[in-house]
Amino acid sequence: MQRIDLIKAIAPLVTSEDLCISSIGGLWDDWWNHRPPGDNTFFPGILGSITTTALGLALALPHRRIVAFETDGSVLMNTGAMCTLGCERPPNLTVLVIDNGIYENIGGPPTHTSRNTDLAKMAEGGGCINVATVRDVSAGLAAFKRMLEDREMGYIVAKIEPGKHPWAWKDRKPTDGVEDKYRFMRHVEKLEGIVIHPGAPQN
Repeated sequence: MQRIDLIKAIAPLVTSEDLCISSIGGLWDDWWNHRPPGDNTFFPGILGSITTTALGLALALPHRRIVAFETDGSVLMNTGAMCTLGCERPPNLTVLVIDNGIYENIGGPPTHTSRNTDLAKMAEGGGCINVATVRDVSAGLAAFKRMLEDREMGYIVAKIEPGKHPWAWKDRKPTDGVEDKYRFMRHVEKLEGIVIHPGAPQN
């Protein structure tokens, strides 16, 4: 299974009223090109921060569906987050871990999941529920749809083959983390009818 094929399959299930947090790597460009219209996705750019950021959103906005697009490298940078997630179990959070067994952005050195580490078993051990491992697009789509709609926490590990989709330069994600933060924040403000950051003082 290739990452781009899974993203293409699940993207239509996510709406601009859902809030997403995305890990780095080839996932950025894949999701950027298939996400719903608007700025519903925050790209923190820091490995290990995806699940925790999504968890905070899920707890703060329990009426809204939250999706964490994780990667194996990111999860392994902050495994303790699985335990916090397993204790809280927010029913509006779905975590999808794209696991290719390598650190793709820095040349492809292997992660521990290429050997003996099983992230799904780790998540279950940390107390997470509705945990599934998928190895093809149809299974990934079915699991994602079920967990997005069942009003329970879900944790999916999608085992994919290494490799990036060859996006043309014009189709690459053009924004950086600072711009992403403000675009996402304004999107949340509009959805929720609140002010998170008032900006510069007005005279």
